[in-house]
Amino acid sequence: MSWNNIDGYLQQLDIGPDYELWGVDDNQVFKWNVKSWIHVKGVTVSNITVGADFSVWCTTTDHKIYKLEGGVDGEWIRVDGFLKQISVGDENNVWGVNSKGEVFYRRNNIWVQAPGNLSQVSVAADGTCWGLNANHDIFRWDGEKWISVDGSLKQIKVASVHHIVGINDKNEILLWENGDWNIVEGGLLKYVSISPEGNIWGINENDEIWYLTYDNRK
Repeated sequence: MSWNNIDGYLQQLDIGPDYELWGVDDNQVFKWNVKSWIHVKGVTVSNITVGADFSVWCTTTDHKIYKLEGGVDGEWIRVDGFLKQISVGDENNVWGVNSKGEVFYRRNNIWVQAPGNLSQVSVAADGTCWGLNANHDIFRWDGEKWISVDGSLKQIKVASVHHIVGINDKNEILLWENGDWNIVEGGLLKYVSISPEGNIWGINENDEIWYLTYDNRK
């Protein structure tokens, strides 16, 4: 396996299915079209998230919530509520955290508060949901409550029950495999994402964009 770089600089990104790559640079939204970045105008974004069904949601710098309808030339639709961070697995699995660290998930177009207090959360289309608190402790949602998981991470991304990746304080990349965290060799990232197919993308300390390729994959 090897790490490869693409053009551009980002502060945050998310990778969906079929290399559906979105990112944030200077609070502006961009989508990768294989050769270059397309500027998707309309909102001033702090956090972008892409679902397995290609749905795109974001939170703005003032914690408003929007979802994109109609693709890159479409319209950002305001969603009720305020969140500082949001994660979408698909339209049926949307979670987020507000400025108080309160956790919410969306059911029947209504925000429902979950127990606990977290700094970030990540959910997949299969309902798998993990989160981190301010002390970098790790938790997974069992449907009713948060279960503590060994380890310490400063950022986490869940794409399915089989594809969970995180970053520790050393910027090491860790994959959750067979009930344990295993370091992904050869790269250091400050932000990471993983697709439903298991493709890892991320951003390093210089805001450069990198992705991991495997010898046995095309």
